[in-house]
Order: sequence, then structure tokens, then C-alpha cells
Amino acid sequence: MASVGQVTTSKLTMMSKSTAEHLEYNKEGDSEDRKVPSPFVNEDVSNLKTRNGIVLMPQPSSDPADPLNWSSFRKHMAMATISYLAFVCYMAVTALVPGTLALARTFDVPKATAVYLGNTPVALYAIGPFLWSPLSHFFGRRPILLVSNIIAIIGTIVVASAQSYGACMVGRVIQGLGGCSFWGLGPASIGDIFFRHEKGKKIGTSTLAIVVAPFAGGIIGGAIINNPSLGWRWSQWISLILIAIGFILQIFFVPETIYIRSTTTAPSDFQRGRMGSLWARYGIRIPKRDESRRHSFFWVFSRPFMMFKHPAVLLSSFWFGIAYMLHVGITAEIPLLFSPAPYHFTPLDVGLSAFSGLIGALLGEAFAGPAIDLIAKRALKGGKEWQPEMRMKAIWPALITAPLGLIMFGVSIEFGRAWATPLVGQGVYIFGIEVATTVIQTYLLESYAAQGPEATLVFNMFRNLLSYTTPFFTPIMLENIGGGATFGIFAALIVVFFPVTIGVLMRRGKEIREWSGDPGWSRD
Repeated sequence: MASVGQVTTSKLTMMSKSTAEHLEYNKEGDSEDRKVPSPFVNEDVSNLKTRNGIVLMPQPSSDPADPLNWSSFRKHMAMATISYLAFVCYMAVTALVPGTLALARTFDVPKATAVYLGNTPVALYAIGPFLWSPLSHFFGRRPILLVSNIIAIIGTIVVASAQSYGACMVGRVIQGLGGCSFWGLGPASIGDIFFRHEKGKKIGTSTLAIVVAPFAGGIIGGAIINNPSLGWRWSQWISLILIAIGFILQIFFVPETIYIRSTTTAPSDFQRGRMGSLWARYGIRIPKRDESRRHSFFWVFSRPFMMFKHPAVLLSSFWFGIAYMLHVGITAEIPLLFSPAPYHFTPLDVGLSAFSGLIGALLGEAFAGPAIDLIAKRALKGGKEWQPEMRMKAIWPALITAPLGLIMFGVSIEFGRAWATPLVGQGVYIFGIEVATTVIQTYLLESYAAQGPEATLVFNMFRNLLSYTTPFFTPIMLENIGGGATFGIFAALIVVFFPVTIGVLMRRGKEIREWSGDPGWSRD
């Protein structure tokens, strides 16, 4: 199912390094619209707080409630809890997929209809963050994450106890709506509590959970469903236990992470030894921003949609959505393709097939981060004017391996009899997808740094919505034209759309961004 929505370790570590280099380069003279001033210009750096010789950014306040002042244990427990919940909530989504045939028998529906129970939560991961993100802006991260955790628990209970196909589908919708908040708000929450020089590694480490979760869910779910004394319902009951454990951890280890810094020196309720309101007793603190930084809910809600008028966001996200479509399509079809002859896969075998995607994803991440880091270092050391489009050079392996893996998968299931060949094809395809994920997300975050969360929402919307649609027509195509032609068509789409999307940005990206202009706003 869906993999990284955010940035992984190698990617973000690379960004923190290259951003520092970029700042130094711009101080020496870049084009006016691309200048990034040093945060220490006209300041006496001797008055700034440092740690291990590093100037801390942002500068922490003297308020103990400031997340930047938390102890290392408190910070890392909050990070671990959020990462854990991002993992188990999506694990609950994919753990059900190996039980597709069992679901069809339980609810007396066609196998192709049972597939929809697997892919429906993906649609919620596409649109849900558009709701949770503005709500967290107004009410804080803690209450929204707690509420969404409860929603995920309710959805999982409904799925596990469902006695009809309709009830199970409703549960999957609720489950996806609740779980998606940890993908959308998790990295932002972790970013709130660490300094700038720490964020790359910390957020990157946490998002490894997002990379692993789709495949781990299939592996674990397959083992559970294959056990006759457990079955598909226990894939959800066990997920429920894990999500509920996360809720308890969240109560104790994830306080509010949004902290509004201002020039005032008035002590907070925490400093004065008062607990404040009843809500404050439970760690819920509504963010109170300066008048100049307050916006209406509609204004904040509409910001991601404002990014649609920027071709750099639209073109790159659209191409990636096309390339990513079969990620969910393959995962959803494996139970149907590999259970009959000649493969005779059990639910356990279907779950273990996720290892091919897991290996491809990890190899893709291991390649992409260092590759774009190397490109940045060479360009900056050579004295070239830095442009984010330079990172796009690292996307070429994705253009080769993603369509190649699809063709390999499709041809082998139509003409071959060995199970290893299509699964190797799946791994090759996922390798290309993870490379593309890293390159494009890095490009968007660097091109629109102040609007990074909004650009990421658009990127994830294209990825999840387009991939959500594939199980509706892939079985029909397989039945009528065969595996080779079906997956060959999708491979061709990746190649055909590349020159008019990513190719255009590689050649004319700077001019296109200048033409569309700077968004000129930041919700914070």
C-alpha cells in the first residue's frame, strides 16, 4: 500500500546539510528572488544560545513549557510514540489485504469486490490530512492527535466485529480517517520539539516507520490470517490492541508541541506554577498567536489548494501519481493472482510476498538520499548557481526501474509459472517509486520551503487518490487483455508523461517558478 508520505532519514539528513551550504552560497550572491538571508545578520551571536558549539535555531525561550527545553528523554519518547502510531495505524490497513479471499467468503461477495476493503482507506489518507492540518493549527496538535487516535480505535473495532460487507467498509473509512493524522501531523509534531540541526535526522528516523508499515502490515497480517484459530478478524483485533497501547502512550508522552514564540517576556502559566484551565491539566493548550499571525479556518484550509496554481507542484505531483498508481494495484491484486494455480499461495504466502516491496523500498531510500546529496555538493563546490531542479538528475533510475518492474511483473504473471519473477519485478518497481518519492519531495520542500506542508498535502493527494482508483479497473483489464498488456500500459504512461512533466521542470523549472511567482504567504 502507500509508502512514504513524508521524508525519510537519508533525504532529510541530506536536506539539513545542503540547506546550510545553500545559505552560505546565497550570502555570497544569488539572484534577488532566491536570496536566503543568514538568520544571524546584524545580531550579536555571542548572546545566542549554543550547544556543542552550534548556535541553536530556533532560539529556545526560558519557558519550561517550550518543547525545545524538554529533556532528551521527553523529546525522544514523544517522537517514538508518534512514529509507533504512524506505523500501527497503517499496519492495520494493510494487515487485512492477505485476507481478501476470506473476506469474500465471509461476506458472500465477489473477490473483486472484497478487494475494495483493502484499498478504501488509501482514499482517506489522501483527503483526511486536509482536515486534520488546519484543525491542528487552531486547536493544537495534542487534542487532534488524541481525537484521531480514538477515531482509529473505533474504526478498527467496527472492522473486526463487522457482520456485513457494508459495515466493514464503514469501519475501514473510519479507520483510515483516524490513522491518516499521524502521517500528516506526525513529522510536523516531531519538528516542533527539535532544533534545526537535529530535525533532518529525527524526522527522517521517524518516517522510516511510514516506509516499513505498508509491507510489515502484509507480512504480519498474512501470518495471523493463515492461522485457522485466528483468521482475518484477529488481524484487526491485534491491530486494535496495538493502537490502544499507542493511545495510552500518547496520553503520557506526547504533550502539546506547538509553542508560539513572541517578543514578550511574560511568564507562562507553567512558569508561574499554575495549571491554568481544566484542559491545561490534560496537556491541552490552544495556540494563541499574535494578531498579525491569526487567520480564519477557511484561509488556513484553503492554502493547500492555492498550490495548484504553481506548475512546479502540479506537474511533479501529477507524474508521481501516475507512476505510483500500481503500487496499490499490485498489492490489492496479489491475493487474487497468486492464490489460484499455478502459485497456490496461502494467506501467509501472500503476506510474505510483501518482503519484495520492503527490500525495494529500503534499497531505493538507501540510493536516493546520498545521490541527491552528492549532486548538491558537486554543484555548490563548483560555484554553480544553485537551483532545486538540479536534484532532478537523481530521478533517472526511477524512470528506468519503475516501468521495467511493471513490465516484468505483468509479463511473468501472464506467461510464466514461477512466483519469484513477478515478485522481483514488484521489488524493482518499488525501488523506482521510492527513488522518485525522495527526489520529488525534496524538490518541492526546497522550492517552496515556507509552504512545504501545503505542497506535501498536494503531493500526497495525487499519490493516494490515483492509486486508490486502480483496483476498480485493473481486474477488468487483466481479464480482457492479460497481464503483459495491462502492466505494459501503465509502464508506458510513466514514460510518456515524463517529458511533459518532470522533463519540463528539469529544463525550464526555474523560469516556470519565476513565472508563477512566490506564493507570498505562510500560515505560520
